[in-house]
Amino acid sequence: MSDLEAIRTLVHRYADAVCRDDREAWLDTWAEDATWEIGRGPVAGRAAIGAALARAMELFDAVVQLAHNGSAEVDPADPDVATGRWYMSEACRTRSGKTLHYLGYYDDRYVRTGDGWRFASRRLSWLYQGPPDLSGTFGPPPGYYAS
Repeated sequence: MSDLEAIRTLVHRYADAVCRDDREAWLDTWAEDATWEIGRGPVAGRAAIGAALARAMELFDAVVQLAHNGSAEVDPADPDVATGRWYMSEACRTRSGKTLHYLGYYDDRYVRTGDGWRFASRRLSWLYQGPPDLSGTFGPPPGYYAS
């Protein structure tokens, strides 16, 4: 499998694990010293990332995350490092019954490990948050880029 195909598979494994609420499979997509930022400040380290996901998922009855168009490129100076950008959408139902739709993209850094490619960092940039009818907010939430 090519590096690009392996990274694409990683991105899709991440989204699939979100859809199934399989936190162990989701956590397996991360490097030990990774960072994750989805708008609440960066979270560093695999254990802390897992705890942050658990807190986030407690808000929802269901989440369907889809990975869309994207690309990745291996660093020519270091074949064990790559970067990429992948667009995503999420359809969610909160525990209170509210339906939400999210659109955005992840800027990623990947690292090759003994178990294959893993996320070294993921930073989500929001393009839309709100009701499925797109009457919500386009652009990042207030204060997102303050950090």
